[in-house]
Order: sequence, then C-alpha cells, then structure tokens
Amino acid sequence: MKPSIKGVEMDRSERFRRLLEPGTIGTLELRNRIVMCPMGLLYGNEDGSVSENEAAYYEARARGGTGLVIIGTACVAYPHGTNHRRMPAVSDDRYLPGMIDLATRVHAHGGRVAAQLNFMGTYSFIDMEEGRKRMVPYDMPAPAPDRISTMVSAAEAAAAASSFMAPGAALGYHVVDEADIAWVVERYADAAERCMRAGYDGVELHAGHGYLIDEFLSPRNTRTDGWGGGIEGRARLLIEIIRAVRARVGRDYPLWIRINAVERHHTVGESFDEQCQAIDMAIAEGIDAVHLTAYANTNVATGPVDSYAPHVVGPLADYAAQLRARIDVPVITFGRFEPDEAEAVLAEGKADFIAMGRKLLADADLANKLAEDRADDIRPCIYQYRCIGNIFVKQPARCVVNPQTGLEHDRQLMLTDSPRHVLVIGGGVAGMEVARLLNLRGHRVTLREASPRLGGMLNDAAIADPNLGSYLAWQIRQLEQTDVDVQVGAPVTAASVPADVDEIVIATGAVWGAPDVEGRQRIITLDQLRSWLHNRDDSVGQRVVVLGASKAAASLAELASQRGHQVTLISTESYIAGELGLPGRFRLAADLDAAGVPILTNTSVVRITDDGVVAITGDDERLIPADTVIGLQPTAGGAGLAAELAVLGKPIHAIGDSDHVAFIEGATNGAFTTATSIG
Repeated sequence: MKPSIKGVEMDRSERFRRLLEPGTIGTLELRNRIVMCPMGLLYGNEDGSVSENEAAYYEARARGGTGLVIIGTACVAYPHGTNHRRMPAVSDDRYLPGMIDLATRVHAHGGRVAAQLNFMGTYSFIDMEEGRKRMVPYDMPAPAPDRISTMVSAAEAAAAASSFMAPGAALGYHVVDEADIAWVVERYADAAERCMRAGYDGVELHAGHGYLIDEFLSPRNTRTDGWGGGIEGRARLLIEIIRAVRARVGRDYPLWIRINAVERHHTVGESFDEQCQAIDMAIAEGIDAVHLTAYANTNVATGPVDSYAPHVVGPLADYAAQLRARIDVPVITFGRFEPDEAEAVLAEGKADFIAMGRKLLADADLANKLAEDRADDIRPCIYQYRCIGNIFVKQPARCVVNPQTGLEHDRQLMLTDSPRHVLVIGGGVAGMEVARLLNLRGHRVTLREASPRLGGMLNDAAIADPNLGSYLAWQIRQLEQTDVDVQVGAPVTAASVPADVDEIVIATGAVWGAPDVEGRQRIITLDQLRSWLHNRDDSVGQRVVVLGASKAAASLAELASQRGHQVTLISTESYIAGELGLPGRFRLAADLDAAGVPILTNTSVVRITDDGVVAITGDDERLIPADTVIGLQPTAGGAGLAAELAVLGKPIHAIGDSDHVAFIEGATNGAFTTATSIG
C-alpha cells in the first residue's frame, strides 16, 4: 500500500516532499524544512568553550542532512546568567576559535547553524555558586514541588541541589534596575555580533521557558516602572533587545525568537492572546521568524512533558496554525512528530518548519534517510528521557538508543584491520546491537539465540510500551541488512562453540525472579506471566500487587490497570522507573496516579500470604489485599555460562544485563564499547 497523508495516496518519492523542500528565514536559505531544536546539552568544555565532542555532534547532524542546527542556550554573559559551566559561551572573543570551527564543520556538509541567545534569570546557578544573586525582574516565590517531583534518588536530589549547597552560595535574588537591564541588552547585542563574526547563519532569542526575557513577559511581572504590568511593558525587554541586536548586525542578518504560546499549570500564566501581541511587536521590530514553544509551572512534576518536551503528539502545532494565519513571517513548530506526522503539519499549512530534538538525538542521519527513501531505517526515539533527564541532574545529555550521541568525537566506529570470528550468544537488545556493529566493522559474526525468535525481553516489554516494539523492529531490520549468521532456537554449550570462533560475547540478558521474602512461592514471575501478557488470559486475578522499582514494574502496573485490574505498585526505593530520565519517570508516575494506582515508595515487603502482601512503610505495617502478586526483580544472568565457556580458553565479553543490570542504555553502551574493543 502506498503511504498517504489524510488518506491521499502518493508515490514514495513524494512522501516527504514538503519536509525536504528548501525554505527561507529572512535571508537564510535552508536546504529543507527540518530544524534541530535548540537544547541545553552540556557538551562544551568546563570554561564554556566549544569542545571536540560538541563540534562533532553538530557536524554529525549537518552531515546527516538537517537543514538548520540551533545551538541551545548560548550564554550571552557567561559565566553570568548561566546555569552550568558546560553551557556554550558566546560572551567573549576568546570563544571565537571554537565557534568558527563549529560553523565551518556544519557548513562543510551543506548545513546551516544558528545560536540561541539566552540569559537564564532565575536559573543562573553559576551566579549563585559564585556568590552573586540571580538577576530577575521580580522576587520569585520559593519552590513548592508536588509529591511526584520528590520521586528521585538521593544522588539525583543531591545533584539537582548542588548549586544551592555550594559553599558561599548566594541564595537570594537581585531585582534588576535600569542599569542592569541596559547591561543585559548590551550583552545580547554583543553576543549576536560575535555569532555573526563566527560565521553563524543567524541567531534566535530565547524568550520562553522561564528565562529572563520570559520572566519579564510573564503576567506575574507586575512592575510599575515601564518594564511590567500590561503586555507592552512586559514585552519591553524583548523589544529593546531586538532593537539593539538589529543595530549591531543590520537588517539582513537572520534573527528570530523562541517564545511560549502558553504557560501551563499556572493560575496566573501567559495566555496565547497576549503572547501573540508580543509577537506582533517583535515582528514590527524586524524579526524573521517565530519558533513557538510552551512552558509550565516547575512545581508540577509533569510540566516539561506537558509543554516544551511534549509526551503526546502535536499540541503545539494547533497554536502554530493560529499564529501562522495572522503573521507574515515563517513559523517553526515541533511536537514529538514522526516524519509522516511532520509532513502532514506542513501539508496542512500549520507551520513552515518542523523542529526535531529527540528524533535527531537518536538518529543524526534522519534527514538523509528520508531523502534516500529509507524512513524505516531511522533509529527510533523510545522516549526514555535520558537526554533531558540528565540535564536535570547536571550531566551531559545522552541517548538510550544511540551511545554515540554527544560523544561523536570520542566514539567512532572504524573498520578493523584484524578481522575476527565472533560468536554472540543472545539475540536481545545487546546481542543484536553488538552483532550489527561488529559486522559493520568488518568482523565475521555468528549470533545464536536460544529461543525461537529475536528480541529477548523486548518481546514482552513491547506489550506494555509500544515504543519498545518500534525499536525491536528497527533492530531486526538493521540486522537483516548485515551478513551476520543469525541462528534462532540455538542454545550454546561449550561443546557447540565452533572451533574457528576467536572471541565470544555473552548477551543473554537478566534473570527476572521474585524478591526473597517469606511466601515468595506465591509470587508470579515474568516466565509465568507471559500468557497473560500476550494472550490476555485469566491467569491474573482482579486485585494485583506489582513488586519492583524498575520501569518494567511500573509499565506492567500501568498495563494491568488499563486491562481493568485493581493495581498497587510497591517500590523499596524512593522512586519508580529509575532507568528513566526524570521527566519520563514523573509522567509515568502521574499516569499511574491518574489511573488510581497507588504507588507505595520506600516500602518493604514483609511477607506474602494467601490474602495479599504485608508491607511496611516507615512504622506503618499493612495488608494489601491481592489475588495475584507479580515480582519483577532482575539479576545479571551471564555468570554461569561464562564459567562454562571459560574452559575453551577464548576471550569472553559479557555485556548488557548478562553482566550487570543496566537495562537498554547499558545494553547499547556495552554493545558499542565491546564492538569497538575487539580487533
């Protein structure tokens, strides 16, 4: 069947015509309509200068066909107004060599690059650490995070709070005066001119996401000195910055804004009508495009996934459509779109450009694969939120499915000059990935999987999380494009290992058992659960208690609730789904909460009885009635096989959950490091 948009069939050559056609932003000509979202990634050096990995990261997306890459949160007054030392600095000429190199690399592949200029206001944590009060338009209220926001580990909490705990930290705010505002405006103008001199093709002013310009735009800004109150006063800082930048770079240099359509979860928050008024004023001053986003109350755990990192497809595109109908400059939108969905947004006239963030973290070559009619080869994002989640705990963004993301300079896949015959045991995430990568490097690879099909745990996990099914399908497709000798229904013993095998990789995954508690014989484990998972039989009773802190446990609890069971989830930790980045974890917890699934954290199971689970939280011991108790406790599963195969005297590598439980992220990272270490 031919692909279609809204039921209209088309030739495959036309499938992504609008995404791939050229476009312009002011004088900036772009080869397609795909824009890489600006993201704070923490890939730079500790002094804010461009690192080798940072430059290689943007170069990879340009090489992969992206029309425009935008460098997120380029700090105009670094280290002032900055929340992490690895944020990109554009505040001094000493940063020019790295900026020039980055721009040159992007241009070498036909891409274009812009910097998103920012002063971070209340999020200026480096100011706090260095003893300076953060510059804001008005005193900010103290944080009051909701219950779900506290579902973090001790290490995560410490990392998030580290700036506040730094010796000599300045915890208060400095409400800016006229002189401060003039200084900030000059920093933006100076930074924009520097970006132009570095060869950047344009600049975006970040007027959203709660940073300084957005703090002024907020209706909570009730200043009475002409910089607050009505929308004209609240937009004044944005307008003054646009005027100052235009005075420095001229009318022809591409300049646009990123601005919230709305603020969510606020009693007093930005409205679309007033934001459109601010946009009209900005257009009158000469901006060339509008990049429409959203923000939310940071006290609400799901704020990010309800706004600027949407967990559902497309809510911002409707705002973009309304905006595009009233203005004459291009509109950039985004919203977790698959390529076909992005094409439809353009076809329906809702926007002029589609920005992608997570999709391009997962696959730098997305645009080229679309152009080459290889959409099925695009590595899918599986929305584990380790990218943005890492930033919450002050670590560089990483991608669960792409271990090279942000490490493109350090992690390169090179052809081997010493081909080996490698036996990979296990056809799950780790096994399929290491086999594929070893083969791409030029090794001869045999993959043996004991079960009748590839996929391992993903075959079960995809029932609860369809994103994992997409990833499994992608892995199998990629493996089919190699000449790896894949053998299913083929368990391995020492006697069955071919004599010509040079090295062995064990990727047999984890063993999923029950916790060691009194009455554990009453617990159903994963092996016993598969019939219910895949066939929806009646082997699981109405009242269900799920034991486990992993995402697998949380997703299973969600699935059971969706199937009509009365569910309780018990975690011994202070959190659930610890392998997820915080926004994804909070989203999952909120969805369980909304479905009426009690989440008992910091809770220990005392015993399992015929009546249910006896559990204790603090000093509170209670019986949770249950017809079925499900235990999902993973342990590394490869030690026994490694010991058996050691008699062969061949190098053995254990990866993924067969070595230590680290889930999909551990599997893909282990696969890459092992594949690049052999030969």
